[in-house]
Amino acid sequence: MEGFPVADEAPEAKGILCFRCGVCCMKYSPRVTTIEAEHIAESLGISLETFLERYTDDSWFEPEYYLLDTQDGACVFLCESEDPRMKLCRIHSIRPQVCREWQAGLEKRECLEGLQKCWGLMVDVSGKLSGPEEKLHEFLLIFPWWGDNSVT
Repeated sequence: MEGFPVADEAPEAKGILCFRCGVCCMKYSPRVTTIEAEHIAESLGISLETFLERYTDDSWFEPEYYLLDTQDGACVFLCESEDPRMKLCRIHSIRPQVCREWQAGLEKRECLEGLQKCWGLMVDVSGKLSGPEEKLHEFLLIFPWWGDNSVT
């Protein structure tokens, strides 16, 4: 079909570890099942009713699912870390399945946007991390695993 990439033309998936930019949490509102909502509520020490009132979007309805609410343009559970370049998830250990399934990758716009927005770095067409030497150095001090990727 014209306009759609065929398998040969699609960008190669290059999985990476998450560098906690939070862009995916700003672009998407995860949906949770009733079971997940109950588990998160219990872990937070609140009732399911309170959880639904505080943390879900009551204008969205799909049987057996709830949409996590947003706050300041991001998932309600996204928060700042000590380092302003990185974000934290307040429910990371009990996050919904849809969040667990998200895989950071160099082919994902969200990850590339976060790398640029938070670190001032880019990934060139060959998959090499590039940018000002000082920023590369700071990034690699915090994320030494990235050094396994080619860096220019």
